[in-house]
Amino acid sequence: MEKIEFKQNDLKRGVPFAVGYLVLVFGFCFFKFGGVLGMADAVDNLGSSKGAAFLIGLAVLIPFFIILNVIMPKVSIELHSDKIIFTANKKEQKVIAYNDISKLQLHISNLNRLDIVDQHQNILYHIQPQNKPEILNKIISEISKHIDFTKQVGNKSYFGKNIEAVIYYRKM
Repeated sequence: MEKIEFKQNDLKRGVPFAVGYLVLVFGFCFFKFGGVLGMADAVDNLGSSKGAAFLIGLAVLIPFFIILNVIMPKVSIELHSDKIIFTANKKEQKVIAYNDISKLQLHISNLNRLDIVDQHQNILYHIQPQNKPEILNKIISEISKHIDFTKQVGNKSYFGKNIEAVIYYRKM
């Protein structure tokens, strides 16, 4: 049995948090400094615009990234001889038998995302590590020890950069 742990990106949590956080910070500053012109005066009183941007960036972005890191789920993947067990935040979430897997899609729906797909083209589970994309290749390698795949390679453009998009089809 192989066990892999990582922090997973979760857009359902991250995007609403980011929007709410920035609205809250802007609202606080808006009322604290007396509107947009008051905020502009406060920045002007700091002297250097670069220094003000640096201080504001530290005051806003450091807490943002710390809190964002805390709210993202920690995922544990256990690869057994006949199944995969996905656990998020220490609660058993999903068990997938190797027989249910039809294909694996790497970088198809999003950058650094691995989709595990069944025979009916339903996504059984997706894996999108927060800061360790090399985990995806390790997971594919471990699953490939139990399932024979054929590999189809293509290119996908993300942010103007071509990335190798791969689909691993189960051999029948």
